[in-house]
Amino acid sequence: MPLIYINAPVGTFEPAKRDELADTLTTIALDAESLPNTPFVRSTTWIYFRDYDDGTVYHGGKPGGRKVISIEVNAFQGGLDAMAKKKLISGFTGAIAKTLGLKQADLVPVYIVLRDVPTIDWGVFGETITLDDLRNPAADAAPI
Repeated sequence: MPLIYINAPVGTFEPAKRDELADTLTTIALDAESLPNTPFVRSTTWIYFRDYDDGTVYHGGKPGGRKVISIEVNAFQGGLDAMAKKKLISGFTGAIAKTLGLKQADLVPVYIVLRDVPTIDWGVFGETITLDDLRNPAADAAPI
């Protein structure tokens, strides 16, 4: 049930590519967290693309530079162990490279920050939710 923010300069991702990338990242995140890939659990994953205009992105203290993408992933504490984090970082980086049409030898301009959030600090529709609630949802759980 990650909450993901993708920050990039304007024009980095074409709208159709965003749709494909969001679907791919959702699948990668659920797999890394060992969550079932069901319509309900997929519906608990949110991705926000945030575009930044020229002059609002600085690299080395100067405007412009490389078109670096930063991804912030908020996930339940305990949902990602060290191996799962490596899997998520590698998978996300590969998905970005593919979306941008980069070759295998190219440097992929992406920074990823993972945040482990205690479930007591994560509210959904006025309630808290646990990792177990997502790993073992009711068979008839409808997407939200």
